[in-house]
Amino acid sequence: MHSDHCQTIQSNSTLPHVYGVKHACLLNSLQYFNTTDTFSVDIMHDILEGVAQLEVKRVLQYIQANFVTAKDVYGRVHSFNYGYTERRNHPPALKLDDGSNDLCLNAIQSWCLLCNLTLIFGDLVQKDDKYWQLLWLLLQIVNIVFSPILTEGMTIYLTHLIAEHHRLFMYLFPDRNILPKHHFMIHYPCCIRNIGPILHSWCMRYEAKHNFFKKQLKSFKNVTMTLTKKHQNDMAYNWEMFSQDRLAIGPGKMSRLNELKESHEIAAKLNVSVHTNVLSVKWVKHHGTEYHLDLVICGEVVIEMPVFYIIKAIVLKEENVFLVGSALETLCFDDHLHAFKVVLKQSPPCKVFHVNDIMYHKPFDLLMSYGARDSFDYILLLLDNSLSQGWDLWFGHNKHI
Repeated sequence: MHSDHCQTIQSNSTLPHVYGVKHACLLNSLQYFNTTDTFSVDIMHDILEGVAQLEVKRVLQYIQANFVTAKDVYGRVHSFNYGYTERRNHPPALKLDDGSNDLCLNAIQSWCLLCNLTLIFGDLVQKDDKYWQLLWLLLQIVNIVFSPILTEGMTIYLTHLIAEHHRLFMYLFPDRNILPKHHFMIHYPCCIRNIGPILHSWCMRYEAKHNFFKKQLKSFKNVTMTLTKKHQNDMAYNWEMFSQDRLAIGPGKMSRLNELKESHEIAAKLNVSVHTNVLSVKWVKHHGTEYHLDLVICGEVVIEMPVFYIIKAIVLKEENVFLVGSALETLCFDDHLHAFKVVLKQSPPCKVFHVNDIMYHKPFDLLMSYGARDSFDYILLLLDNSLSQGWDLWFGHNKHI
């Protein structure tokens, strides 16, 4: 059908508006490639810089019109504590009344706002609110498509989520057409089943590389030569400063285990005497992942519920990293806030984890819901690319894709 369309539009200049095709793609002349057989999609541009910004903007406009003033909306977004791990990604000033389809955010800022939106405005909106349900469906979709490990069953679930999400969008905004990026989402389940998790084909890393060139250009005389030289100098510097060490450590001190509060637990884990000297530090970066005191790790899963631990000490022994954590009680997964509700136990037991033994390698922040009147803390599910083992552990075992 695509080939027929390409041939027909050559004789009729009005048909591109009907077929959605302007001309044949030159790439189709290749022997082993055809655009109609391509399953690679870009969730960064489709969702983070497209669908998510449009729908978050519409939800914020709805909240502004029905619950709080525009000043309050901006104030909540600006003053919310996004946590240590998201300290560089929080969104700047939003543009809600400019008539566009986006919020003028980049991809990572859009992701940060989407993740935290439920905690920022969850106290204002009722659980059965249709606009909030639209946001909840989008978060469910993002959870799946941004996961590096998926099961075949999750792609079937994704199909129903996308269909329900699009129907609700058309119901809430009947005067607006869906974006082409909405249409791309319909093909996500098929693409995942053909090429695996589509997180691996997104453009985020390419855009990060491209960002170097966008920031360097201050002279427009021989642009390509200028960028080439600056890029070569930067690469030479990076290779010169490159270190093979897998560890980077923060400030700390050498001490005996018996001087630490959790000495017996650490000694048992290391299988050494409590008189052994170890290095206690405030933070450590292990293979690019930074662990900091008072961050939260997912140490284990008990009865299909994750058990989180606050990092109270970081101990190094012969380049082995051990995290000492105080257990949090996971009460439930709050659907309305799309986060795990946790509370610190009265006498929390401590547990020592080797950095390679925790259930998920990235740490989390303990966050509070804006305007909350309770003492609960929350852990967001979407503070990273996704929980790489979480879908398999928390939503059932199935064939991996």
